[in-house]
Amino acid sequence: MPAKPSRRKKPSEAQELRARLAKALGVSEEEAELRALRELLASAVPAPSSPKEEKASPQPPRREGALPQRLYLMLDGRGLDGRGMPVEVIDLPCVVGSGRTCSVWVNSPQIETRHLQITRDDDQGWVLEDLGSEHGTFFGDHRIRRRAIGHGDEYRLAGYLRLRTEFR
Repeated sequence: MPAKPSRRKKPSEAQELRARLAKALGVSEEEAELRALRELLASAVPAPSSPKEEKASPQPPRREGALPQRLYLMLDGRGLDGRGMPVEVIDLPCVVGSGRTCSVWVNSPQIETRHLQITRDDDQGWVLEDLGSEHGTFFGDHRIRRRAIGHGDEYRLAGYLRLRTEFR
């Protein structure tokens, strides 16, 4: 009598999608799912409608004895995964602009030589501050001067260049 062929349980559609996304991004399935959920949340939840609502996104909970949060900037969605090439903020203040001496250099005529800076404040944590740029820094549809940075916040410099923040 021939042996029964082993039957594998067919993976669910969700499992297949996780596997395909993880392979495409070159990350674990858990990380792929987390990124997809973040993108879905960003597209489903409208941006604040007034400057009064201009509060930072909640930051991931901090574990006791954990290292301090590191801030990464992703510019304009360029990069293999479409989220942007991550640049870690190390030196403070971190100046973003078109000047060659800036911490994060952006080659664009609409970006000021010293467009914005990022600092760390004991009360607010990470803070983004526009340095009086002519074309401005925007969060949603609102031009901002100074704002506490939240995980997953997306800013626009000069109205077009996307800057996304991420804590790791």
